Amino acid sequence: MARKSKSHPGKVLHLFAEIQEHLHNGVIHHELSQIARHTRDKEILDTCTRAAGCLDIDIDTDFHRANTNQHFHSLKTLVNHMKKPKEIFDRIIELIPESDPKWTEALFKTTEFQLLALSNYFALLDKMPDVTDNNGETIKVGSLVAVNCKDEQDRAYQHYGIIIPSQQGFRVAHFFTGATVKARNPLVEKGFGYVHEVNYSMEWIVKEHLPDNISFNQVEQRIKEWRAHETRV
Repeated sequence: MARKSKSHPGKVLHLFAEIQEHLHNGVIHHELSQIARHTRDKEILDTCTRAAGCLDIDIDTDFHRANTNQHFHSLKTLVNHMKKPKEIFDRIIELIPESDPKWTEALFKTTEFQLLALSNYFALLDKMPDVTDNNGETIKVGSLVAVNCKDEQDRAYQHYGIIIPSQQGFRVAHFFTGATVKARNPLVEKGFGYVHEVNYSMEWIVKEHLPDNISFNQVEQRIKEWRAHETRV
């Protein structure tokens, strides 16, 4: 009995090519770049770079500004973009038994790994990006931070504060000791011996994280004590 011949490889090879054309049509490059340019979260940046490596492409990682909405918009686009190649790959799986392995075996393994890796990396991107300062240091409750300011004589100095939690993320409690100079940084206001709060922004640079042997409850208690004696001007 004659052995059944394998089908012509043209159809299945065309499907492999269609997957690559879809993966390399610029969408993944653009959206990974958008995510990378709108965060300083080191874990997210590393994941974006690894995902790009699956396609042997270089993405734009030059920081623009932090934008969580952009992160999740781009992630949604990436996830949706993977639907078509997965559907095509399912069709390939149906054709493989009738195909000659010399044409398809290596392509099948490489493409399967590529699709699985991209899906896994995109799953890792489904997280809220860490809030960081301009140096990429992660902001944590209780961290000591400082912002650059200038006084009325144009002398540079650093104004310090403590990171505290809020419903919107983080705020900075900064404390004035004695009559302060008129600051030119809009993040800092003139005051006298009181605790003032502002929403956290990346200009506040981490100087030191709260040591493990000090609880944030102790920091909160100090802030409450400062407020109990505050004097506003």
